[in-house]
Amino acid sequence: MAITLALPFSSTAIALAQNAPRDPSIGTRSPMWLGYLAAAFFAAVLLVLTLFPSKRQHEDL
Repeated sequence: MAITLALPFSSTAIALAQNAPRDPSIGTRSPMWLGYLAAAFFAAVLLVLTLFPSKRQHEDL
């Protein structure tokens, strides 16, 4: 019974499998060092901004 119900879908599955999209080419990725450079830039900006003195420093004492 299960095989009888699955037969109409088998031809559709075979046809779709033959027209599958191509595998992506791995060589077109962007260089990894650009991500590291961007992360280092944002980390440096964050570090500089956190080292600025507070304008209410005299109230903190």
